[in-house]
Amino acid sequence: MIIAVTNKQRRQAVLVLAIALLLAILVKLNFIIPVALDGWMHSWFNSFQSNFGDVIMTIATFLGNPVVDIVYTLILAGVLILARLRIPAVWAIITLLTGDIVLKIIQFLIQRSRPVGHLIGDSSPAFPSGHVFGLFVVIFIVSILIIPNINNIAIQFTMQWAAFLIGGLTLMSRIYFNANFFSDTIAAILFAYAWVVFAATCYAKLAKYLKARIPFFKYDEI
Repeated sequence: MIIAVTNKQRRQAVLVLAIALLLAILVKLNFIIPVALDGWMHSWFNSFQSNFGDVIMTIATFLGNPVVDIVYTLILAGVLILARLRIPAVWAIITLLTGDIVLKIIQFLIQRSRPVGHLIGDSSPAFPSGHVFGLFVVIFIVSILIIPNINNIAIQFTMQWAAFLIGGLTLMSRIYFNANFFSDTIAAILFAYAWVVFAATCYAKLAKYLKARIPFFKYDEI
């Protein structure tokens, strides 16, 4: 299989999902531990705002915009199609879109308000962060699908480093602009990892279904 996860990754996904769900419950109950940490992180980020920081964080926010995440995924799917890997391309698109649906359900259930002073455009519930979730879904897709198939170690390292640098900057930008609390961003990463590993676990069934039921994919590599 082109897309596969190890039992270790599955165990990690179960663990991070449990942590994310626990965090969601604590946030919903307004429990002191995440709320106090969120308040401290919020104050700390507000203490070093500057014009230069505004520019960097604006770029980071743009790079993590949910619409841009779709563009990333479409570009990735296009590259995979050119490489005659159409089923993995379909999987990548489905993983992002269904992940966004799951995200909206979680946001609806938790209904956390955004921090005071957030941007007007940020009107949806805060927990978990949509920007961070979508971007890290893309990052984890690349980590599972693309990077392991690159033979050059230096290129692997550079791509991984660049992806997580962008992810980290986007995370910080959401706190910097009062769009999310710290726990919103951490939960988003945890949910993203669990979702991508779950989707990768389901890949074999999806690939076999497409090959068996849709003639267009009959001779595709899986």
